[in-house]
Amino acid sequence: MKKFLLILLLAFLCVSAQPLWAIDTGKLLTNECRANLKMLNKATEKFVAENDSGLPAWSTYKSVRDMLLEIKYLPKDPVPPTKDCRYFLVSLSTDDFQWYCNLHGTLEGDKTITFNYHEHKIMAKTNSRYLVIDKYKDHTRDLLRWTEYSPTLTEKIKYNYNKNPTTTMVLVIFGVLVIIFIYKNVF
Repeated sequence: MKKFLLILLLAFLCVSAQPLWAIDTGKLLTNECRANLKMLNKATEKFVAENDSGLPAWSTYKSVRDMLLEIKYLPKDPVPPTKDCRYFLVSLSTDDFQWYCNLHGTLEGDKTITFNYHEHKIMAKTNSRYLVIDKYKDHTRDLLRWTEYSPTLTEKIKYNYNKNPTTTMVLVIFGVLVIIFIYKNVF
């Protein structure tokens, strides 16, 4: 009886300590991407402050880097946190511009979109004032397609494990035991 109570106490302690090791990976990816967008916005602000030339209405990171942003403005290239993160400059004027990630959106926006990106929960922002630019409108539509994405079983398990490791492990072990039970009794 004492062993059973000890095991029960240890199980309770493990379950109650679970939030200490839970990780919100979507938030981590979003924060990394937002740091890249801030770096790009600051570099562009420095460029605009020192130069009289205008900004393109829409352009890829590579094009803007090659044409406008020198080493003194942007000493290192941003490292996208996911393979689907690509950066674009959207601009109405030299006073009104933002960098945009096609997965995380803009830094400042009037609409927030939450969606599943593989095993991560992502929050992206879009800005309606840039919708007059056709390519931005297309990329916003592409961003919205992620709201229709349905994660696979493996991605769902990874997502739930990141949010709640103990419960996920218990459910996976229970599922495996049920499959073994059915297999032994049917075959």
